[in-house]
Parts: sequence; C-alpha cells; structure tokens
Amino acid sequence: MTATSGAFARESAIAPAPKKGTAAAAAPRPSRRPATLPALSIGSPTDGKLEGAVLLENSKEIRLRHANGAHYGLPGLVGLLERSAKRLAARFPGLTLHVGDLSRREGGELPGHKSHESGRDADVAFLFVGPDGESVAPAEFLTVVDNGVALENRNYRFDDARNWALVEAWVSDPGSRVEHIFVADQIRRRLLAYARSKGTYLPVLHRAAMAMKQPSAGQVHDDHFHVRISCPAGQRRICVPAPTRAEPARVKSVAATTPVSIRRTIPASRALVKPKKERETTRR
Repeated sequence: MTATSGAFARESAIAPAPKKGTAAAAAPRPSRRPATLPALSIGSPTDGKLEGAVLLENSKEIRLRHANGAHYGLPGLVGLLERSAKRLAARFPGLTLHVGDLSRREGGELPGHKSHESGRDADVAFLFVGPDGESVAPAEFLTVVDNGVALENRNYRFDDARNWALVEAWVSDPGSRVEHIFVADQIRRRLLAYARSKGTYLPVLHRAAMAMKQPSAGQVHDDHFHVRISCPAGQRRICVPAPTRAEPARVKSVAATTPVSIRRTIPASRALVKPKKERETTRR
C-alpha cells in the first residue's frame, strides 16, 4: 500500500459522521433486500416442487370446489384461469367456473392425484345445459357419456358452446402457453366437431387439437378438464416439461437436487433469461 493510499485510509477512518440535514446524510443507503424473485416450477408435474406460488381465490367468476388448500400455482396458471373465467363471463353473463385442485403451496405429492406437484396443473369442471336450455355449472365433476348426457344427472347435457369457448380461451390466451388439456377422447372429438361447424379460425382449432388429449394411463378425464401450462421461460434447467421413459432419472435428479435455497442462489435476472447458447440454438 502506498503512502498516499495509507493516508487516505486513515483520513477515511477518522472522518466525522455527516451532520443531520446535510446532503451526505440525506443520501439513501443501498438496499440489502434481494430483487424480486420469480416463481419456480421445479422438477416435473409428477415429481416436483413449487416455490413462490400464487393463490387462486374465489371471485365472481370462479368458485373453488375444495377447502383443502391445494389452490396454489404458478402466476401463469392462476392468471390463465382468471382471464379465461372473465372472458367467458363477458360472453355468457352469469357463468361461473368451478375449479378443483391446483397444487399445494410448496408443491409435492397431492392425495388423489398422480401429478399437480409443480404448480402447472388445474382441474376444472365441465359446463352443462339444463332441461330448459339454461346454462348449468355444477360444482361436482359429472361424468359425460357418449351421447353428451351427464351420467349422474340425465337432465344435464354437455354444453358444447360454452365448453368449447373455455378451451378456445385457454389455447388463445395471450399470457400463458397451454401445454396439455387432458380430456376423454370422445369429448375431444365432440368439441373439435363443434368448433369446425362454427368455422373456428384454423390456427386456434389446430392448437386445441394438439393440446387436448386423453391420458395414456390413469383417469380418462370424462368428468372434468385437466389443464397444464408449459414450463416458465428461463427455467429449462429446473423445470421438466413432462416425464417420459427416456428421462425419469432427470426428473428425480432435478426435484431432489434443487433445494429451497435456489431462490437465494439464482438471481431473478438470470432465472428469467435463457443462456445465450440456448437462445441461439432456438433461433436456428
């Protein structure tokens, strides 16, 4: 250290504190609070965790079916449900969506489900038409048979117009990208046939056809929609789109090795931006 720098250090050490009311005293101190961190979907929908979750709440357009507390999700999922419910209510006044389970606040296993672990899944009840042609939105998940009638209440018919409007709102939502809408094959065919008969814009029809699918195992989903959004942008290293036979090891590895402390070790600015190499690969 030079003599000059040493003198400067000594002067700094004995310099008096600035008096109140001076410009130096008024200068704000640097904040030590961390930057706002993004919500994280860690692992896969069948073996995952959730951090920074948002709570879906009852509203004029949405009614929650359960009081089990499993109404948390990524902001993109909660926003999708709220926007689609408002869009339908504007088109069909008085319409209410009955929403089942999303995820627990921290994600992880949810009784009665094989997925719903990482904040990207939600169950939504079908909409029906009553015996006098009135719109009916039962809180229960009613099974729809091949002729469109509800198995548990033969006075209710599957409402092609309103259920298609809901699917259309999901696949054309400007804020969230829907990855899958799990629903029985016969209901998928019914909705696509209705959409074609109404001259639906072909790109929207194509997106709906790609998104709707009957699960290859487990429930056929003939009594409700199960909507799943894609992994958030910038989370490819921690969020697994869906488990496949080729990557079960990665699913378990990501879920097991990403601790809660990840929110303190990944700056928000980096978590929301893809690495340069990945962005270039995407463009090619």
